[in-house]
Amino acid sequence: MNKLRSLFVMGTALVMSLGTTAMAQAQYYPPPPGYYHHHHDWHAGDRYYGPRHVIVHWRHYRLPPPPYGYVWVASGPRFLLIGPGGVISRVW
Repeated sequence: MNKLRSLFVMGTALVMSLGTTAMAQAQYYPPPPGYYHHHHDWHAGDRYYGPRHVIVHWRHYRLPPPPYGYVWVASGPRFLLIGPGGVISRVW
């Protein structure tokens, strides 16, 4: 029983030390002076390579229904209709 307890304490200490290390690595650093974040100007026919924030409730945003295999994706203030190959079909 004593060995089991010591293994539990050692495992807990290991997990806690890994958690504090991960927290230290996830600190926020402000952008450098003069940093300018450029918003991409998407066009139909471009290949979308950004994050996929898929819009499931497209009616809420008054978007037309996507055809089969297509999804609406939010990219900043724009909505993009993305095809199966990642090609933008429509920009709203």
